[in-house]
Amino acid sequence: MWIKIFISAVFVSAATFLFLKFDFWKELVQEPPPPPPPPVEEKKLPSDDDHAEIEKIIASNLGEEIEKYACYVFRPQKELTPVIFQSRKMKPASMIKVFVLAKAMQDAKDGKFSLDEKIVVAPENVVGGAGSISGEGYYAEIPARTVLEHMIAESDNTATNMMIDRLGGLESINEYLKAHGYADTEMQHKMMMGESYGLSNYSSVKDLGTIFTKIYKHECVDEYYDNIMIQYLLKQEDTDCFPAALPNWRIAHKTGEVFNSYHDGGICYGKDEDFIIVIMINDFYDREQAINNMQNIARQISQLD
Repeated sequence: MWIKIFISAVFVSAATFLFLKFDFWKELVQEPPPPPPPPVEEKKLPSDDDHAEIEKIIASNLGEEIEKYACYVFRPQKELTPVIFQSRKMKPASMIKVFVLAKAMQDAKDGKFSLDEKIVVAPENVVGGAGSISGEGYYAEIPARTVLEHMIAESDNTATNMMIDRLGGLESINEYLKAHGYADTEMQHKMMMGESYGLSNYSSVKDLGTIFTKIYKHECVDEYYDNIMIQYLLKQEDTDCFPAALPNWRIAHKTGEVFNSYHDGGICYGKDEDFIIVIMINDFYDREQAINNMQNIARQISQLD
């Protein structure tokens, strides 16, 4: 009997030893627990907390002629609303052409106009200034999409006058402006026709900033036609101001210049974020200084967190 008890004890001890040994080796070969996940970076929601900083950037760069400027800045990924500085009715020069472009795209969507139709170069629409359409000769037939591209990229005045007629004239353009809430914008004359009669075209940084923001968000006409407008704006040949200041940014913009006035405005596409900016100045004393002031604002806005 004692022998049986002894054998049983030995068996139990051996089994216990093997169990413990196995569990020990199991712990040794067991993989370590995975590291805890990194903390989730809290995404900053758009707000208007940086308005004061943007306003300071604008005001600090405009010098003694500050009252002559107006400015619109909007960073869609960072802000809920734009900063609008000293907006008022101003003479927009060729920046008025952005509204003609938008009206054309709206009419194309509504079936009133086709980008593929031909528009005749009527003698009464041929004027001087920028652009090459006038070189096609009287009564030449130009595809509408070509006319629109020249109107924006070259700031072609003859092309603009042709398009105004095709869209129903100044009254039709102004009806579009009123219907879409551009309260400061009005066309009283075609390009290079009207100043001698005391007529002026008007717009504001608020209206121009609003239409660029709508185009950016595809809320002006729709995604298809807004993208066509963006492609034309990217081809703007006047690169003296914002493109020179931001060489690594893609800028879809329009400029305007006449009689000591210079304006630039559009959509600045960056690597990580974008912004819309419009700056206008009427009656500047020094063109180079005015453009330098505008460039400094654009650079500093592009460097904001």
